[in-house]
Amino acid sequence: MGVRRTTIAAVCLLIMMWPVAARAAAAAPFATNVACAVPPSEKSTGERQDAAAARTGRIPGLGTVQGTLGWDNRMSISLLNEKFVVRRTLDPLTGSVEITISDGADVPLSIRVGGPEPLRVLKGKRPIDLSDARAMRGALDGEAVSAFRELIGNYQRTLIAGRSAARADDPHADGFLLIGAFLSSLGGDPTAMAVARDLILQRIRGKLNAVRFDFKDCVTDYERYLLKIDVQRSQCLDAANGRDSWYARAADRLGCEAEYMAQALAGEGQFASCTMLGAMFA
Repeated sequence: MGVRRTTIAAVCLLIMMWPVAARAAAAAPFATNVACAVPPSEKSTGERQDAAAARTGRIPGLGTVQGTLGWDNRMSISLLNEKFVVRRTLDPLTGSVEITISDGADVPLSIRVGGPEPLRVLKGKRPIDLSDARAMRGALDGEAVSAFRELIGNYQRTLIAGRSAARADDPHADGFLLIGAFLSSLGGDPTAMAVARDLILQRIRGKLNAVRFDFKDCVTDYERYLLKIDVQRSQCLDAANGRDSWYARAADRLGCEAEYMAQALAGEGQFASCTMLGAMFA
């Protein structure tokens, strides 16, 4: 038993010395439960550990978040609440993102964006017609989705009221803010994504007062990426607004916002890889 603990400790030390994980090592004092990365090998139980990093933290105004990062950079981030669990997974090879909202009782709502496949919304295993407003409103019903949208609405109001300093975990909070806004877009609100985007860019263009030095480059790269995809979003919306048909304009605008959210969540995945989830702390 003592030999195994010594071996795991040695492996953890080697991982912390690895250049990619060096920035995250300094975050250890702030983390309450960090799973040190262990190379994928057979343990004494014969099981294989596929997570390069795993952390649990808390984002003020949102709550408890859990994240895992695979050796292939597949990322999973979950927001845990007594009324719901919102989980998003990213495949970095395809850029595909799947978002699932559930409470363990209702049929889960799933949204798939990015990658080679078109936008898809499913209630359980049943696809929802994006052009059917009544069916979409029905899919957005349920305690889990309603509770999550209420939480994001309250969080959004705190951002509008102003906040004194930026946080290193803002990229993870941005992802949930955009997901909540996209749910409102699916429900028929044409300005929800624009409001969320404005709040994020307002923070980016302000002075960063409280970003930890060891994550500074990761945060800068993430913010530059968001500014880049914001230009692409504007170009996409300009093209959509030029359509003659109102129906075509609405459909194309929703597609633009779905692509923007997928790209933003992919940027969060790059940030998570850069920090090895080190920005997620209690």
